[in-house]
Amino acid sequence: MITAQYSAKDRKKKLVLTIFLTLGLFFVQTPKTYAADICKEGLKELQDSLGVIQDKGGIWGYLEKSSNLKNDSMIGLQIDGKLQRLVVSFETLCSEGKTPTPKLYNLILNLIGDTRVLFNKDADRQPKEKVLENLQGLNKKIEALLAQLP
Repeated sequence: MITAQYSAKDRKKKLVLTIFLTLGLFFVQTPKTYAADICKEGLKELQDSLGVIQDKGGIWGYLEKSSNLKNDSMIGLQIDGKLQRLVVSFETLCSEGKTPTPKLYNLILNLIGDTRVLFNKDADRQPKEKVLENLQGLNKKIEALLAQLP
């Protein structure tokens, strides 16, 4: 009798394990699927996020609208161009069949996010030096990432 119960438990465990493994294999992405996802959906997310900034004139436009920072708007133009280069580099990797890493995707997305955070603050309500310091720091981070790309 104990043997029969033990066998039933074993069969139940095997069934649960089989179902779990089958479902696990079903949901595991192949590298090809991952490449398609990051190149399609990841690229779209990067482009859309950057588009939010560019639709409002970019960092250059942000600085041009500020009475305190208008004379320093060239750094904004540099940041806008470099962010665009990051997204184009990501797109180029995809078009060449080289799958960008999740780390690269996140680094670019975070830099765009940092830019959006700066962009959402009224420049004239902050000390000029603080805004410029933040922009220069962002510019250096973007340059460092661009230097690592092919």
